[in-house]
Amino acid sequence: MSASPTEGKPGKAQPKVNVLRCRGCKGLLAFEETDEGYLLGQAIELADVDGAKRYFPCPKCGGRQLVEEYVHEGKRRSRICGFEPA
Repeated sequence: MSASPTEGKPGKAQPKVNVLRCRGCKGLLAFEETDEGYLLGQAIELADVDGAKRYFPCPKCGGRQLVEEYVHEGKRRSRICGFEPA
């Protein structure tokens, strides 16, 4: 058997990833967020737009998970910044 390339080597700690849940009804959304609160990938590009607001609609309750973009450690990130009920 061959050993995996990372076996026995200390690596960079990976962030814990959680499925994004609605802030209102706790329904599941099709995005992931880290324990630090930022969304994985370019989720901001997939958010719906209503005027100046960007949001992910909840398929269960219809509420809006408001999304904002910010800079963290020199990188553009996005995070959930609020909730608007339907």
